[in-house]
Amino acid sequence: MRRYALVLLTVTLWVATLVLVVTVRAHAQAAPQTQSRGWTIPATGAAEKSPLTVTDTVVAAGKKLFTAKCEHCHGPKGKGDGPDADPANQDDMDLTVAARAARNTDGTVFYKIWNGRSSPKMPAFSEQLTKEQAWTIVAFVQTLRAK
Repeated sequence: MRRYALVLLTVTLWVATLVLVVTVRAHAQAAPQTQSRGWTIPATGAAEKSPLTVTDTVVAAGKKLFTAKCEHCHGPKGKGDGPDADPANQDDMDLTVAARAARNTDGTVFYKIWNGRSSPKMPAFSEQLTKEQAWTIVAFVQTLRAK
């Protein structure tokens, strides 16, 4: 009887482990994420498209908001050299690097603005801006990329 109980317990543990592994894998496949220099961006975030048509007016509105909300860290030209910038993370804060354009889609930039992160510090602006305002900042930031 004791041997039967031990076999039953072993089989139960194996089945539970298998169910857990299958569940974790299914969840990972259902919600893939992309990495962007320390950021974990959901695939849905990276793929999100701006609802705005980018015009000179939209870019100008984005520049105005960038100046008010972002410049103190990212600097006036987006080089990561604002007065409140973290010198240890200046390279990551530089928004002008052309090579980053491919991994920083409009949706990725919006996600970063909207959600922020704690380390390195990037404040979330979801409570300070409307989504439309955040998208205007995205439009402006994308103009900062070196050509």
